Amino acid sequence: MMRTLLTFGAAGFLCAAFLDMLWTSGLGRPIAWQRDLLLAVGGVLCFYALVRFREFL
Repeated sequence: MMRTLLTFGAAGFLCAAFLDMLWTSGLGRPIAWQRDLLLAVGGVLCFYALVRFREFL
């Protein structure tokens, strides 16, 4: 269960960080760097937890 949540969290957060920048720049709006940075950090932390605790999950 936790492995599934971390997998979806890592993929979702990293994709959202990248696609949000593309979406806002395509619409001509300023990029919210703080939000995108937090999304990317969340994705990296989920991925780190998957690798770090792989034998327990």
